[in-house]
Amino acid sequence: MKNPLLIPLPDRYEPQLPPESAAETFFHRMATRRTVRMFSDRPVSKQTLEWIVRTAASAPSGANKQPWRFVCVSDPALKRKIRLAAEEEEKTFYESRAGRRWLAGVLGLSLVAIA
Repeated sequence: MKNPLLIPLPDRYEPQLPPESAAETFFHRMATRRTVRMFSDRPVSKQTLEWIVRTAASAPSGANKQPWRFVCVSDPALKRKIRLAAEEEEKTFYESRAGRRWLAGVLGLSLVAIA
């Protein structure tokens, strides 16, 4: 490709802080993230879910292939079944598939401690 057409990004976000301060502020904000494993049982509208999936599906991917699939589950019994299966998979992984080095890193231990 000789001269690619460059299209400027409209409405580009420009922080009011110097780049170094904005980056540090962003780092500290991201450092507060946590995994959430308990969820609300409040219903979510179909329209809300559609916008969430539409947004997630718009994420860039290698070669613009978007290889992901999204499934929205509303049935509580099916959600529980999925959760139990995921927890069983995680247990199996930690008990038999995770290597010693990986486990040591996750647990913050030396390899000797998990021998």
